[in-house]
Amino acid sequence: MAIEWRKNFATNDPHIDEQHQQIFRFANKLEAIAEQAEVDTREVDHLLRFLETYIQNHFRYEEACMLKRRCPVAQKNRSEHLAFKGYLTRTLEVYHQNGYSQEWAQTLYSKLENWLSNHICRVDVQLSDYPERVATSKAANSN
Repeated sequence: MAIEWRKNFATNDPHIDEQHQQIFRFANKLEAIAEQAEVDTREVDHLLRFLETYIQNHFRYEEACMLKRRCPVAQKNRSEHLAFKGYLTRTLEVYHQNGYSQEWAQTLYSKLENWLSNHICRVDVQLSDYPERVATSKAANSN
């Protein structure tokens, strides 16, 4: 069953929210692949490259936002990101050693679905309580 982005997942950071929506779309593509016993491995490789790039870029950006905004869950967020990166590294090693299997894809999808529903809902959404402060210029203040 496809997982869907919901408004209550919003962090109120348009960039992060768009990235989160991207990973939900990715997860649904992965689910479709995981339902198949045989797949075009080029498609799997493409999805895995996207996931690696996404995690590298998104985690870095989100962690910086949390630090900049002094969000109290910044360290928890970073710790969970490191744990997920570790899981992904191990999963990719298995894929590169053994190739595609439906069981492997289903396990990855299950882990990702759990990650999305728990991490985003519990940790990332707390960023919405700490909006980015817009700097005001001295000229604007003097009027």
